[in-house]
Amino acid sequence: MLPMEYWELSDEELLKQCDWYAGRASGPGGQKRNKTHSAIRLTHRPTGITVIANESRLQGENRTLAMQRLRHALALAVRREVDPETFVSPDEVIAQRGKGGKLAVNPENPRYLPIIAAMLDLLVFFRGQVSPAADRLGISTTNFINLLHRDPKLWATAQDLRKRYNLPPLKP
Repeated sequence: MLPMEYWELSDEELLKQCDWYAGRASGPGGQKRNKTHSAIRLTHRPTGITVIANESRLQGENRTLAMQRLRHALALAVRREVDPETFVSPDEVIAQRGKGGKLAVNPENPRYLPIIAAMLDLLVFFRGQVSPAADRLGISTTNFINLLHRDPKLWATAQDLRKRYNLPPLKP
């Protein structure tokens, strides 16, 4: 078992690693939104990642949104080293593969973050090359690219990785 990543921690443990600020949200929403401290900004001290949630008039809802955004941002930013000798598809990937080996998952699925983290870990290991990364997960290159493309921030992260390795941008 690999050590837990930041995004895998409980809310309580993750919040202990964060500085958080409740402030006023600007923009439309009426007096309630502009007069209460409902906006939440979380800064994860170990990584410096900051997220903001201010859509709701309720601080609790914004805190939940901010935690979700922080977990997503951490899964996109924090990489695990891949050992080619011992790497096997994570259980989350195996559980989400359907008939024909096609992987289907959406951001609301609790398996989503481990899956996208594994995808990015493999992209880093294979220096931005999609085909061997997809092959290691047991899915097609097209399936891999489609999964990346469905999440704009994941897509941008993958494109940045390819740029880092002097590879052309992926096409959707």
